[in-house]
Amino acid sequence: MNFLDEIVAGYSTRFGQRHHLPEYRQIELYSKKKKLAFADEPLQRIWPGNALSTEAAFMLLETQLISRDPSLEDQLSWQRYLALPRGTVTEKLVAEVYRLLRIHHIAGVFPEGHMELDDGLLHISCTYRRCALALVLTPVGLELLESFVFYYLDSFNQPYSESYVEAMLTQYYFDIVGEVKRFSDEDRILYQFRQAMPMNRHFRFDSDHPRYRVAENNLAIEIGGFHSDPARYPIDFYLIFEDSLHIIPVEALRRESLPLDSLPRWRARTAGGLLLPDRFRQRFGRETVVVGLPMS
Repeated sequence: MNFLDEIVAGYSTRFGQRHHLPEYRQIELYSKKKKLAFADEPLQRIWPGNALSTEAAFMLLETQLISRDPSLEDQLSWQRYLALPRGTVTEKLVAEVYRLLRIHHIAGVFPEGHMELDDGLLHISCTYRRCALALVLTPVGLELLESFVFYYLDSFNQPYSESYVEAMLTQYYFDIVGEVKRFSDEDRILYQFRQAMPMNRHFRFDSDHPRYRVAENNLAIEIGGFHSDPARYPIDFYLIFEDSLHIIPVEALRRESLPLDSLPRWRARTAGGLLLPDRFRQRFGRETVVVGLPMS
């Protein structure tokens, strides 16, 4: 089974309940001993990824990019990559992830494509327009590529600032590059970026209305010794300053302080500057304290 076939099979598995297809059943008109000949299924190495899931990530990303710049629609994928905007760090990261997923897409849908799991590494290759495309990475690397795409697309519906999203996507990309063992396309070099601020993408703590003080053009947040280790407690501080909500990751602080002139970078994208989406309500639960009621 090639990977285009696997994509179709995955599509059928997930959405087949909507399909009205022929049903095939055996019927014996009379007794017979002769059998039909069937090809022996060759042993196949199990592909740990999900071809449809990865292809969907590529198509969703490509659709979003074209929707923002319709002139990309009539271009080939390499010209499309070259024409992508690169005015911000996020745009540069998105372009490189598109470039990586492009190899998976081409290898999956063209007959010349080849995908194989060998010794714990995914080997993806294809000769496309006289160019040898190759991507060797771990299964985790493929999952991180899909995760990057989801986080990026979902960020437009989140209150996090551009700086917050940039820091998170940079961490995703930094981890993706660590899983890529070999890469080759028309330009042959996969771009890497300096990570200005490491970010814990695995889990975050939410802290609303933290105590703070302003002194000497700095905003100092009172964290306390027990929670002062950002590696153990990657906290996002939901802080209201000058009638605007800011979501400040602890990684942005230096000695628990942030220069006031950098505070706008973390201003939340919220309605009226303060209102979080309703779905965030359950993340900030408060128990009503009843005087005289014993604690359980």
